[in-house]
Amino acid sequence: MEKKIIDRKNFDLSADPRDDFYQYVNGGWLKSNPIPPSKSRWGTFDVLDRQSARRLRAIVEKIVSKEHPKGSERQKVKDFYLTGMDSKKLNRQGIVSLQGELDRISSVKTLEDLMAVVAHLHRIGINSLWNIYVDQDAKDNELMALKLCQGGLGLPDQDYYVSKEGKAKELLEQYLDYIARSFALLGNKNPNRSAKIVLKIEASLARVSMTRVERRDPVSRYNKMTFSQLRKLAPNVPWQKYFDEVKIPKLRTLVVEQLKFFEGTSSLLGQISIEEWRVYLSWCLLNQSFSRLGDKFVRHSFSFYGKKLSGAKKMKPRWERCIGVLDKFIGHAISKDYVAFYFPPKAKKIVNELVDHLIAAYGERIKNLDWMTGKTKAKALEKLDRVARKLGYPDVWEDYGDMDIRPDAYILNCLRANEFWFRRMLKKLGKPVDRSEWFLNPPTINAGYLPQMNEILFPAGIMQSPFFDPDADDAVNYAGIGAVIGHELTHGFDDKGSKYDAKGNLKDWWTKRDRDNFEKRTKKLVRQFENRVVIDGKKVNGKLTLGENIADLGGLSIAFDALQKALKEKGRPGLIDGFTPEQRFFINWAQIWRININDELARQHLVIDPHAPCKLRVLEPLANMEAFHKAFGCRPKDRMYRPKSKRAKVW
Repeated sequence: MEKKIIDRKNFDLSADPRDDFYQYVNGGWLKSNPIPPSKSRWGTFDVLDRQSARRLRAIVEKIVSKEHPKGSERQKVKDFYLTGMDSKKLNRQGIVSLQGELDRISSVKTLEDLMAVVAHLHRIGINSLWNIYVDQDAKDNELMALKLCQGGLGLPDQDYYVSKEGKAKELLEQYLDYIARSFALLGNKNPNRSAKIVLKIEASLARVSMTRVERRDPVSRYNKMTFSQLRKLAPNVPWQKYFDEVKIPKLRTLVVEQLKFFEGTSSLLGQISIEEWRVYLSWCLLNQSFSRLGDKFVRHSFSFYGKKLSGAKKMKPRWERCIGVLDKFIGHAISKDYVAFYFPPKAKKIVNELVDHLIAAYGERIKNLDWMTGKTKAKALEKLDRVARKLGYPDVWEDYGDMDIRPDAYILNCLRANEFWFRRMLKKLGKPVDRSEWFLNPPTINAGYLPQMNEILFPAGIMQSPFFDPDADDAVNYAGIGAVIGHELTHGFDDKGSKYDAKGNLKDWWTKRDRDNFEKRTKKLVRQFENRVVIDGKKVNGKLTLGENIADLGGLSIAFDALQKALKEKGRPGLIDGFTPEQRFFINWAQIWRININDELARQHLVIDPHAPCKLRVLEPLANMEAFHKAFGCRPKDRMYRPKSKRAKVW
C-alpha cells in the first residue's frame, strides 16, 4: 500500500499555490504543530531530530542496564551517561570539579603563564582568545596543516558586539547582566566589575574579527607562514610557550586565517592587565561548563542562551541533553546499534543509485550551459566526475580506547573527552589525509559537502521520510533526498566551493570570462534574497546566504532533470493523491522546509546562519524555475510568477 507522504491535511487549501506555495503546502501543518516549549523552532528536521534522539536513548538505556568489562566502549558510554543523568550528585558537586582549573587560572602572573593556560584550555575544549585546529592544507590537500582562527566570544557572532541596532544593543545589555549574575552566583565580591572586564575584552576581540561574509572567501583565509613570521605578525604573544603547552614544540609552518584578528589580539595582550585576563579566562571556563553542572547552573545558562538568545520557554529534558553530548563525544559507540536497527541495506543501495542519476543529470546541465566556455566546462566535468561519496555509515568505526571516562563527574568527562579529541587531532599534523574519516555521525539529520575532499556525505539519519522512502514514488524521493544530493553536489560549484579544483585544492580553474559570467549570475540571486524582509524590517543577507541559495536552486533543478529522465525510462504513473509527478516533486520540496520558528531565533539566524529562512528556500528557487510555473499554471499576475528576464539560473 502506498504510504501517504503527501497528506492534504497538512495543506492550507484556502491559499493559492500560485501566490504562496509555501502556505498552500504547509499551512495546515504549521497551524497544528506549534513550537514545543523546549524548542525555539519546530519543523521537519526537528521532528526527525527528536525521533533520532529517542532512538539513541533507547540504545543507551539498554547499554546502561547491563554490566560491561571495565574500560570497554560500552562501559564508557554507561559511565558517561550516568554521570550526566545523576542530578543529585551534580547538585552536590556544584563547581568543585572545576576548582583545579580555576586555581590554574588564578595562578597566572605573566604573559607566559597566560599562554600556558590558554593552551591548556584549548586542549580541554574551552574556547578562549582564538581557536586552533588541524585540517587539510587548502593548497596541498594531501597533507594536514595546523590552523589558527579567530574566537574567544561568548555571543554567537562579532556582529552582536558591534551592531548599533536596537535589538542588538538590548541583547548586549542582557548579556552583560547575565555575566554579572554568573559571577554573583559563584560568590564574586564585585560581579559588575568582572562582567565589564569580560565584555570589554570580548568586544575588543569582536572589533578585529572578520565578518561571516568575509570568512566565506577561502582565498583571504589562506595565509601560510613560518613560525618566525607568526611571531612578527603578533609579537606580544609568547608563541613558543603556547605551542609547547599545546604539545607542538617544533612548529615549522601554519595557516593563519585572520591576520587582522591576530595583530589585534597581540595589541590587546600589551594593553590589558594580567588580572583582567584572569577574569576573562575564568569566564570562558565557567560559561562553557554551566550546562554540564548542577541544576542551578544549567537553569542559569538557559536563562540567557535558551530564553533570551533563542526564545525557548523550557529546557530540554536532561536525557535529551545527555544524549546530545554522547552523540558529540562518543557517537560511533551508539551509532553502530542505530544503523543495525534503523538503516536497511536496501536504502543505501537505492540512494547510491540516486547519486549516479544526479551526477549524470548534473553533467548534462554543465555540457548545455550557454554561459561557460568549453575549457572551463571540461574542468567542471572533471571535478564532478571525481566527487567521492560517503553514504549511511563509515566502513571503519572510531576507536575510543584511549578516551578517559570515569564515574566521577560529568563536566570532567566532557573535558577529558575534549582532550581525547584534541590529542587525536594533533596526531594528524603533517600526516597524509585519512579519506575514510566521517565528520557527521550516522544518526545525524543532515548532509554535507567537503570542498577539500571533494566529497558528499549522507548519514543514515537523513535517509528517511520525507527525504527518502524506499517504497515511495520517484517524484517524492527526487524532491527529497535527490534535491539534497543535488544541493551538496552544487556546493562544489557555489561561490566558495568553485574555488577548489577536482582534487580539492584551492586553485583557480576558471577562465576570467567564465568567472565573470558566474558572478554576474550569482549577483541576481543575491539581489533576490536581499529584497526579502524577514523580521523587524531586516532583510536576508544575500551575500552570507549565497552559497546555500546557489545550492538550493542548483540542487532542485538537477533533481528535477533527473526525475524527468527516470519518468522517461520507467514510464509516467497516473495521478497520485490527485497530483502529477511534477506537482508531487515541488510539494515534497516545500514540505521538507516547513517550520515554525520564534522571533528570537529568527533574528539570530539572520546574523549567523548561512542558510536563508526556510520559507524563502521554498519560494525563491521555485519562482526561478519554469518547470514549477508550468506544473501549477502560474501566470504573470500571480505572486509566485517571476518574469524570465528576472529569473536566476546558475547551474
